Amino acid sequence: MCSRFENKETGESMFKKFEKDFLMINIAAKDLKQINIAPNDDILVIQKSENEFTLKNFSWGIKFPGDKTPLIFNSRIETISSKPYWKNIFKRNRCIIPATAFYEWKMMEGTKIPHRISFDGMPLFFIAGIYVKINDGIFASMITTTPNTTIAKIHTRMPVILSMKDGLNFLSNDMEEVLLQCKPFDNDISTKISIADDILTQKQKEFLEKGK
Repeated sequence: MCSRFENKETGESMFKKFEKDFLMINIAAKDLKQINIAPNDDILVIQKSENEFTLKNFSWGIKFPGDKTPLIFNSRIETISSKPYWKNIFKRNRCIIPATAFYEWKMMEGTKIPHRISFDGMPLFFIAGIYVKINDGIFASMITTTPNTTIAKIHTRMPVILSMKDGLNFLSNDMEEVLLQCKPFDNDISTKISIADDILTQKQKEFLEKGK
């Protein structure tokens, strides 16, 4: 599961990175959180419409009107590939979510401590996602898979991580090819894991101080 992430890139900085690929850019005129981004927050996403890649704002988490199920901010690839309803959404409504890191909480002597996870050589990466339109809003959910051996030390799930090139292919290729991309991230890519000092609560800080 991924319940928090970080994106320190702006629409303008991403546009410069992908200038040759973007035929159109559409950014809501408002500031977005850059760290500790949580479900129900507005996030930057990239989607493809015909031959255009578009940068937009969606809300993170799917909640159907009248549905008593919790907010769906993570979607398991196993469910997407086996359930016709979700498979159809995956076929038609894929997106990628820019990120510079994501957070997972590790249990340390009975206290959950947030850890920041990023990748060497990939200061910007994408998290695979799906989206739905409900009334006047558009809502996105991250796609998760089983963890690689590195992330498994912290959590039982991880988001589907895509490089810049693989992210654009995720939006462009046919569904069967794209399903093959939804796998644990390559263990050969160096992963940085550190305590997320910028989002620690006071209680967590006190716990870590006692352990020094």
